[in-house]
Amino acid sequence: MRSNNDDGSGVSRRNYLGVGGSALAALTFASAGGAADSSAGEDDEGGDRTLIRNGTVVTVDPDLGVCDETDVLVEDGRIERIDRDIDAAGTKTIDASDSIVMPGFVNAHHHTWQAGVRGVAGDWSFMEYLETMLGEISSHYTPEDAYLGNLFGSLEQLNAGTTTIMDWFHIANTPAHSDRAIDGLEDAGIRAVFAHGQPGDDNETWWEESTEPHPDDVRRLAEERFDDDDDLLTLAMGIRGPDYATDEVVEGEIELARELDVLASMHIGSLGPGGVETLEELGLLGDDLNYVHGNRLTDEEFELIGESGGSVTTTPEVEMQMGMGMPPIRQTLDAEGAIPSIGVDIVSNVSGDMFTQTRVGLQTQRALDNQPTVEAGEQVDELSISARRALEFATIEGARALGLEDEIGSLTPGKRADITMIRTDDLNTMPVHDPIETVVFQSGVANVDTVLVDGEVVKRDGKLYNEPGRNQQDRLVRSGRRILEESGLGAN
Repeated sequence: MRSNNDDGSGVSRRNYLGVGGSALAALTFASAGGAADSSAGEDDEGGDRTLIRNGTVVTVDPDLGVCDETDVLVEDGRIERIDRDIDAAGTKTIDASDSIVMPGFVNAHHHTWQAGVRGVAGDWSFMEYLETMLGEISSHYTPEDAYLGNLFGSLEQLNAGTTTIMDWFHIANTPAHSDRAIDGLEDAGIRAVFAHGQPGDDNETWWEESTEPHPDDVRRLAEERFDDDDDLLTLAMGIRGPDYATDEVVEGEIELARELDVLASMHIGSLGPGGVETLEELGLLGDDLNYVHGNRLTDEEFELIGESGGSVTTTPEVEMQMGMGMPPIRQTLDAEGAIPSIGVDIVSNVSGDMFTQTRVGLQTQRALDNQPTVEAGEQVDELSISARRALEFATIEGARALGLEDEIGSLTPGKRADITMIRTDDLNTMPVHDPIETVVFQSGVANVDTVLVDGEVVKRDGKLYNEPGRNQQDRLVRSGRRILEESGLGAN
């Protein structure tokens, strides 16, 4: 449903335009005509049935594992069957003989709206980010800027094999901003959890010991925009939490989220410890809370998260750059019951694909786990986290973090058909000896050939099928340029 001057940052108008253009050039759109035309094989009368034939299927389902030369039958948006030599006459077919077929990535934390200001924050600390992005840039976003950011931010994710995002929207400056952001998600065709947050027009009011309650417009959104259980989009609340708001506000936010029966997600532990302890003291812990970053939380706080069944989302590249701390993957894994997941966070400074974030997170944690042995002058005999486990962080664990594990996150009969296919005959992916290691260590955006969301082909033969995106790329570039100029960052 739809509602209707360089200051040392290194960002100049010329530099921004160059970055914006190159980013968009990586998105190749197919001409009008529809994805179905390209996805059809020898038989194109299959209606809502699609057969992905003869692929290496990495199911991420512990009972099914990895299946060679296997077919995946999709019917009415769901995975109907996974088997060899499925006879499905009259079904659209996709040849997967040179592909790894896997569940789409789940990006469990993403400020999608920042696509229009891509690449401006690569030299910023966390405090610089809070001051400049949330204290200045965000206030210059119009509803149409929010739409364009969410549309192209989502298309970037689909292009990179991510089929589900947690869209943490903290520029809810007006109801129209929220509505147009949701429109952008809808027009992209991505599966998303829209975490409604705060306005981005007054940093001191909303992010410094805030006494302002969550905007009541979230109630309208719940009633008007998220009343369809079968929709690709679901609602959540992006709350301030104890690091940024008073106890009274935090209590009110979580109570509201529980009244609406939605997930509450908060940034926590990047400024220091104690936030989870505060939530315990207030009696607010629960399995409906998602904790983002968590770098400086204590081991005891992670134990509290695990005991309550909460989820932790780390965004490795951002956290290490900005000085938040090391990604707390080990702490999450050691806290029995806590759900580990991975997100991109912001393309205003880091890579927007889950291949990069998963690899950075995995290798960083391996290095941290190896270090005591190295410092003892001994040799590492066995690595602490496997590639298979890392892939789970980026798929099924992300789905659990968002409350969607019954629907997505693995290729399992009965689940929705959110599927990514990676070419195995590219120079950097051939030959494939271990398909999971090929995905985690060897693959990248350029290898993503085909993507389905809810059974619909949104990318095929390396090209996106999206008419709104194909026709509005120049608008995104102009939007980003204007926002940065108004923020004092765009002049030479």
